[in-house]
Amino acid sequence: MDSKIPSKFYSYGPKTTSISFPWPKEVTGVERMTLSAQGELQRIAFFARPITVALVYSNTFHNSSGPSPSPPTPTHPLTLPNPRAIARAAPDYPILQTRQVHLQCSGKVVCTATSTVRITSPEFAHFFLEEKYAIGQVFAHTGKVPAFELLSVGLGPVPSTGSAGQESPTQVSGAAAGGEEQLWRRYKLFVHDFECEILEVFPSRQMFVGGQQWLDNLDLSLERVSSGVLGTDKEIYHSSVGLVRSKAIGVTFFLGIGLMLIMAFEVSMFFMGRSLLCYI
Repeated sequence: MDSKIPSKFYSYGPKTTSISFPWPKEVTGVERMTLSAQGELQRIAFFARPITVALVYSNTFHNSSGPSPSPPTPTHPLTLPNPRAIARAAPDYPILQTRQVHLQCSGKVVCTATSTVRITSPEFAHFFLEEKYAIGQVFAHTGKVPAFELLSVGLGPVPSTGSAGQESPTQVSGAAAGGEEQLWRRYKLFVHDFECEILEVFPSRQMFVGGQQWLDNLDLSLERVSSGVLGTDKEIYHSSVGLVRSKAIGVTFFLGIGLMLIMAFEVSMFFMGRSLLCYI
């Protein structure tokens, strides 16, 4: 894992923020917000429901025979619990774990995260390997704000590239069940002594439009969502504008009907001998 300081996909001045990243043209604004979440995906409240982390697998390695040439690469399996190995975690004695977890909401998998984690201090080794904190919870618990580097994003199948020692995350199919197109991203998070390279795969782009309807397996009203195909930002904008206009036309129609009924009533009262708008 490259430990250099990651480059940011945005830059800013006193009054300007600029985004520079080769986004796929099909990606929508809501999807870009999710793909650029900086290690806080569980806290962005998209579904406004609790998110749980379910471990799929983990493989842990360390150096059992002393320091190796820089940068050291752990190669010996580490069986946990192992207080001695935890206590001596250091840059010369790193601990490496490859793992995969499911982020679940209301019993449904909303993201599959495959990670390579490099640990070089007893503090982080304790929280991550003994207390079993997930990656995001480690940062939250220690109060550390990680540096973030977005490496790549894409639609459909995930290219089979990964860090050394990391199981191929491409086992996740290129298209989710029912022909729904998946979305994925690779990124890095790190603070001193705790470095992570992560691949996240979102099973369906429908979740970013349907929201809780998708989560609850309800039929989605938009035709492009039910067919598994999302529109562009422009198409979504025009769809929203059309919906607002339809509601405005409906309100105008009912107001017009009400006005006509009032006028008809006043005319009938006039011919019956009462003055218009006179109720005394």
